[in-house]
Amino acid sequence: MAARRRYTPWSATNGLLFGVAAGVVLALAEVVMALASGDSPWRPVRMSASVVLGPRAFGEDYPLGTLVMLGVGMHLTVSAIVGLFYSFLDAMLPPDGRGRWEFQAAVGMLFGIGVWLVDFQFVARGYYPWFLDVPQFAQIVLHAVFLGLPLAMLFTAAERRRALMDIAESTPSSAP
Repeated sequence: MAARRRYTPWSATNGLLFGVAAGVVLALAEVVMALASGDSPWRPVRMSASVVLGPRAFGEDYPLGTLVMLGVGMHLTVSAIVGLFYSFLDAMLPPDGRGRWEFQAAVGMLFGIGVWLVDFQFVARGYYPWFLDVPQFAQIVLHAVFLGLPLAMLFTAAERRRALMDIAESTPSSAP
């Protein structure tokens, strides 16, 4: 019988995919926040595109299709990288904490705040100062609740599935 490849919830593949999924959740929350504050729903897209285009992304004459492609692409790329970093963090967590929702939720939300801190307070201050034009407290909350929390919940679910697979593999089968 061939050895089955072990599933690990902190694998790079899961980190990248879970990062993209959490990035989609954050992107939707950013659009809702923009609309709720009376801003254009395209502002978050333009902000993401501005990482590549600079301030030109905010010009009204820039083609919307290009902005959407660059903005969504940049946002999901950064989200995938963030998910990969979370996979490394998750691998360092105590094994008994990885499958606990409340533990992972706290770690994930703190991680989301850390992402905000790096992105907005370090990187943006040096290279993208227009990122500081949006309300920062709202960004802290969005990154904690709509990036870190979904990321943590995906890793928790993966850990619980892995634990169930371990139990199923270790249980002797009753077949003759």
